[in-house]
Amino acid sequence: MKRKDQTCLVDLCVEKAIDNVKYLGDVSHVDHHMLERILPHCTLEQLMHIEKSTQGMDLSPITDKLWKKFFEKQFGINCTNEVVKKMKEKRVSFTWLQLYEAKVKKVAQTENEAVDRLAQRYKEEDARKQSRQIKTCTKLPPSKRRF
Repeated sequence: MKRKDQTCLVDLCVEKAIDNVKYLGDVSHVDHHMLERILPHCTLEQLMHIEKSTQGMDLSPITDKLWKKFFEKQFGINCTNEVVKKMKEKRVSFTWLQLYEAKVKKVAQTENEAVDRLAQRYKEEDARKQSRQIKTCTKLPPSKRRF
């Protein structure tokens, strides 16, 4: 009966952790089996916070599949498959958290470059309009001299 009571207590703890997942931070002291049950209930932001807060423990064996789901959800299955294909071709391996962060950074950089190009085009168009604008002359006509 003691083993059953322990299981019920663990289940209760896991349920409470899931209910309060938004308050989790460093989980280095939590058993891997419990984390495998708790962390799938995290949002992207919550999982990122837990990853950054946890010191001295590699969470990637538990969170890697979760990060792959977030990657796939945000960037699509084609992009995810392309990443997998490239890693196989180059015989390299990265965690999905690393791949997610790199992709977010690349997307942000691409967006910034597009915004800069658009701003430059607006500036050029404004300059073109200014050059073609009718301008009033402030030069006074010559004064009439009497002879």
